[in-house]
Amino acid sequence: MSAYCAPQELHDLAFRYAQAVDRRDADQLLSVFTNDGAVMGFGENPISFRGEAGLRDMTEKLAAFRMTMHNVYNQTFEADASGNITGETYCIASHILPGDDWRLMDMSIRYHNSYRETAGGWRFHERRLEVLWVETRAVSPFVASMMKEDLGDFV
Repeated sequence: MSAYCAPQELHDLAFRYAQAVDRRDADQLLSVFTNDGAVMGFGENPISFRGEAGLRDMTEKLAAFRMTMHNVYNQTFEADASGNITGETYCIASHILPGDDWRLMDMSIRYHNSYRETAGGWRFHERRLEVLWVETRAVSPFVASMMKEDLGDFV
């Protein structure tokens, strides 16, 4: 494997994936995967969502959280001698947990990706989700009065 200077289209897949997951938009999620694409666990992570039915199921299961925010960071890409493209994407995925109090669970994630070029452009073939650690803490929902209380003359 050698480093691969990926086109912007490959980078954008991770951003569009994050947007689709956070909006719980199954159609948008499907648009970044091949027809047989999958989100699978890595290491001890047991998740497995393959194909259209599996990815739609994943989107529905996100309703367990009040909301999510996936923040995409480092992305690296490699190509093998046959031209197959793989890569890693770092992400902090914030999840507001269910319940009356606002609790945030941040997952530090490394996605292990494989890509395929299709007639419609580049797509994820598989994303293997490795959770490195989790942090949970109390947070507050936004209310308009915070702008004046916390930012003073800014507003």
